[in-house]
Amino acid sequence: MAHKPEWADCGLCGEHRLTTREHVVPKSLYAPTRSNSRFQRIIIAACKDCNNGSADDDAHFRFVLTLAGDTNSTVDELWSGKVRRALAEKDGRRRALDVFALMRPAPDVGPDRHRIYPADDPRVLRSVRKIIRGLSRHHRLNYPIRDDQVLADVQRLPIADDLFAAMEHRSAEPDVLEYAYLHLDDPEGLLSQWWLRFFKRTSFTGLVYASEAKRQEVVRSMAG
Repeated sequence: MAHKPEWADCGLCGEHRLTTREHVVPKSLYAPTRSNSRFQRIIIAACKDCNNGSADDDAHFRFVLTLAGDTNSTVDELWSGKVRRALAEKDGRRRALDVFALMRPAPDVGPDRHRIYPADDPRVLRSVRKIIRGLSRHHRLNYPIRDDQVLADVQRLPIADDLFAAMEHRSAEPDVLEYAYLHLDDPEGLLSQWWLRFFKRTSFTGLVYASEAKRQEVVRSMAG
């Protein structure tokens, strides 16, 4: 059912504008069999500017996630349905080439095998940052959060047990997205820390900083 635009504070940029209902976790990640799920979708108000181009990013994000790890029933259903249909569209070849560019040979797991590296794609990390920003709004944490305040990456190291236990754990349908967050609210530094796992096997981490300058400071320290 379509919803008419209405005036509200955008859940991403914070501006009072005409907004529509935005799914924080892209609808494209939900297989058709989840349509009758009792899990309520996470929705915020979002303006046109913040949503501009997100549909293409969402489709690319789904394609990458279905390939980024071992398969399971949820991934199989998406791949055999939504993903295959998307690849048959007129822009399907472009989408396939975009994903192939992220693949690297993986001789350690077998001949002619490849791994995909989501962190090498700015669009994938932009999608992760947008989800974190939307979840921050949904859980009434710091708001608004700009894209340049968020540092996102694939999970490269385990999270310490005591830190992971201290985080708030939630899901947006357990076999689609499990996530956890820790609200720190340091006005001069780190506002929150995030962990997201898609399809029970592809994990990302995120840090939300008080400003772009603080995030850049951390990035520079990591680089050198």
